[in-house]
Formats: sequence, C-alpha cells, structure tokens
Amino acid sequence: MKTRRRAGRGALTAALGLALLGAGAPAASADANSGALPVSSYKDIVVDGVHQHVFLSDPVGGSVLVTDYQGQVVQRIDGAAGAWGLALSADSGTLYVALRDAGAIAAVDTATLQETARFDTGTGAGVYAGPTSLATAGGQLWFGYAKDTWTGALGAVDLSGAEPTVTLDHVMDDFGGFPYLVASPADPDLLVAAEADGNSVAVALYDVGSGRAERREQTVGPGPEGCSSLQDLALTPDARQVVVSCAEPDAHQVFSTTDLTHQGQYAVDGNPVAVAIAPDGTMAAGTYAGGGQPDISLFTPGETAPFKDWDLQATSDELYAPEDRLRSAGLAWAPDGGRLFAVTELGAGHPTSVGLRVLDMPQVATSLTLTAPAASPRNHDLTLTGRVVSPVPLAAGTTVDVIRLDDPSLGEGTHIGTAPVAADGTFSFVDLPRVKGSVQYTAHYYGDARHAYSYGSVTVDIVSD
Repeated sequence: MKTRRRAGRGALTAALGLALLGAGAPAASADANSGALPVSSYKDIVVDGVHQHVFLSDPVGGSVLVTDYQGQVVQRIDGAAGAWGLALSADSGTLYVALRDAGAIAAVDTATLQETARFDTGTGAGVYAGPTSLATAGGQLWFGYAKDTWTGALGAVDLSGAEPTVTLDHVMDDFGGFPYLVASPADPDLLVAAEADGNSVAVALYDVGSGRAERREQTVGPGPEGCSSLQDLALTPDARQVVVSCAEPDAHQVFSTTDLTHQGQYAVDGNPVAVAIAPDGTMAAGTYAGGGQPDISLFTPGETAPFKDWDLQATSDELYAPEDRLRSAGLAWAPDGGRLFAVTELGAGHPTSVGLRVLDMPQVATSLTLTAPAASPRNHDLTLTGRVVSPVPLAAGTTVDVIRLDDPSLGEGTHIGTAPVAADGTFSFVDLPRVKGSVQYTAHYYGDARHAYSYGSVTVDIVSD
C-alpha cells in the first residue's frame, strides 16, 4: 500500500493479527445491565444496526468487544493493540479500528467479525504517534494522531482505488495533541475536529471534499463560559450544529457548523462526559454525576428541560456499594433510535471495571388540540386545524384520522379522512358538512413505539347556508 507524506512511506501490514475469543454473558432484557464485561478499559463505541451489534474498544487490553442489543457478549476481538477510535462504513459492512499502539488501522468484516485488512498509517506507534479517533468524510477515512507531545494532526486513508493510499500532515493550527473527529453523511464534505488534549478546547471545521483538509472556521475556548477538558462531541442529524461536551461548564454547548457561533446549551447537574444524538434529534446528555443526580438526560432539540432522566444505580448488591458512573464518550444510539447504549464504570472509582447499560427509548405522552369555527354554513367548506405536541419529534409521514359525528347523542361517528402532520406537529382538514345541527369532529393520533395515543375534539354548529 502506498503512503503519501511529506517525508517517508508506509506499507500494508501483511499479518492480519486480530483473533476472536468467544465469551458468554448473563441474559439481559429491556433497560438491561451487562454486569462486568471482559475488558479492562474503554475508549469508543459504535452501533451496527444491520447486524445489531455494539462495538467497544479496549486500548489497555488490546481488544474490541462485540455485544448484541441486549448487552450479551458475542465475541472479543483480540490482537488490536491500543484499540482506540471506531468507525463504521456507510453500509455497516466494515468496522474500522484505530490501533494506536500498532500505528495502523484495522478493517473488520462486521458479518464474520474477522479482520480483512490492516493499513499502516506511517505515523509510528504509541501514545504520541499512533492513530486515535476516526471518521468517514469526503470519500475518505480520516484519523487523528499526535505528531509529538504538543502537536495534533490529521491523516486520511483513500479506499477508493485498488490499493489504499494514506496521506498525513494535514496540519491543525493551535491543536495540542490528537483531535476528536466527527462527520455526518448529511454534509459529506464536513469534518469537525476538537482538541482532545489541554484545558482550553479548540474546535475546527474542515472542508475535505478536495481530499485535503481545508479549514473553514476555528475557535479556541468556545462558548460564553469557555470549554475546558473535552469529553465528547456529536453532530445533529442535519449536520448544521455540533454539540460539544466539556467537563466545564456544566452544560453541553451547541455551535453552528457554518461559523461556530454559540447557539445554545443543555444544562445538566454535574460534569458533562458524553453526548449522543438520535436520528430524530433527541439528545442524550451524559454527566459524571452520582449522589442521586441524573447520569443521563434526554432533551428535545432546542428545549432546556429534559423529558427523561436516568440515574445509574450500583450494579453491585453489596451494602454501601458506590453508584455506577457514565464513562467519557460512553453514549451511542441504535440507528433506529429505539435504544440508547451507555458504557459505565461499575462503581465510582473503579476505572478498570466496564459495564454496558441498554436503555429502551421511553414512549412519551402526546397531546392533540383541534380547533374550528364555532359556527359554519352547511354545504360550504369547513376547515379544521390542529396540532400534535410531543417532547420527541414525530416521525415523517405521521397522520391523524378525522371522525365526524353528526348527532353527538348517538355516540358513533364516521371516518371522513386522514390528515398529514407537518414536522412542527400541525395539520389541517377540510370537510363539507351537509346536515344542520351540532356536529362533533374528533382527530385521533394513534402513536407508535415512541409516542403515546392522543386525541382532540371540537363541536361546530352547522347552520343554514
């Protein structure tokens, strides 16, 4: 394999060194707790919706752990020296693993869980050299690495040709240490990088469509209160905003991916440590809390109060056992948004004990309002308007059924049509009433796995035309 750099070349590592170790796990259910997992550290998590697998990297143990959607261990992939950042291909067919201590990136077939290739990054190996975070953008696999104790840089693997090619030294001004990376298919040429080392965090936007990282915007110490000790970052589904989680302040901060202006924040009780955003925009904000404070809170986009909290109780049943704590960058959604996976420290102060919580997305209450004129002539169009309100955005294609009851005393009605619901929850329906008298209209929203049923009614006096 060719490696382009300002100086030097790397080569394809011939040995495919990852081995599989099968392992059992206790049975689990909804809102399951895996108990202690067979790993000694944790760094990154990704979720494969096609095969319903969860991947956790273990840099100290040199492995990648694979569980199912209930937290049961499927395999442990060994031989992954310094396994750090993880990334899935667009079709979920390949898992890429940054091997910091091997100076390489491994490619794993997600169906067989076997390594199929390993790319020498040409960075060297170890703490201040090997690749760390990963993201796919601009048709390439990007990775962050440290050139030395004080300098971070970007590299890229172009997998489009017959032979993968690596480029290095995409310089990152004012970045000390390796960067965290995030990208989204919603803006395929955007790469967001944030400094992972140092107190005052730097965040930068790059256009990578040309194959090189061309900086759009950069800021240091973003937000009205700054941002110290980076923990995690995530893009919204439309890639128009990036949420940055720093240990201080006690809020997950939101920035525009156009110019990095501050656009709001989600305040939490404790130090932010993790953030994950569901396909519908629901934001999971994680904290290193304890003391009965929420460890994970769910927010509707733009709302300042959470609609759901989880307090991670102790896994151990020993008397006075400390509560479990959420790990840094330890949250990930299933691609369908139905489950949230949380990587935990089993008992505060036990960094080598790793667990996985599987949290079902709760069904939330909804409300429906229906309005119409107090009176309307028969044989004329009558417009009904309404709105379905939910703390969780409604799915695309949502509809409501409209029922008309010409004589409310009979207690039965006629289904007269279906109205599509807009993204903001509003809908309208036009009827042509032909009978005089008091007519009752009812709209029914039947809900789904994420939303509860609700309905609303209105009565209209139909008069002579």
